Amino acid sequence: MKEYKLKISGEMDFVIISPQVFSSLIAKIHNSPEREVAVVVEEIMPPGFMDYLINVINVNRFTNEKFRYHYILEDPITRKDLYKILKEQLSRADMDNTTCFQNISLQGTLHGAAELDMECNEPFFLACKDSTAKLVYTFQDGREETLVIEY
Repeated sequence: MKEYKLKISGEMDFVIISPQVFSSLIAKIHNSPEREVAVVVEEIMPPGFMDYLINVINVNRFTNEKFRYHYILEDPITRKDLYKILKEQLSRADMDNTTCFQNISLQGTLHGAAELDMECNEPFFLACKDSTAKLVYTFQDGREETLVIEY
């Protein structure tokens, strides 16, 4: 069984991509026949998680610099801003020190939902397709959690 290490690299902002979110995203990629994948944001976020994140970020925004997100100027942070944070952090996701995605863009759907249009890098796409692979999420503090993915 091959093991892959996943993490969000770069800046030290508060990371909103939990292991559960990453697992849901990987399941969507696993089911895609191509490296180009469109995912509705609400389909990969646990119920109530977006509201929780908005509250946590807004309460801590001016007391802790990890919650400032220099690319988000609005105050308070809204759902739309949370989608931007998600896109930015996914663009910094890497697997074994190789970026996971070549391109990510945030789009609106005809039904008003937010959608991430992504092109996976080949190694990440192949790892997502391998249902025997062990995918391990590494938190900013170095802790690790094996992802549970429902195919």
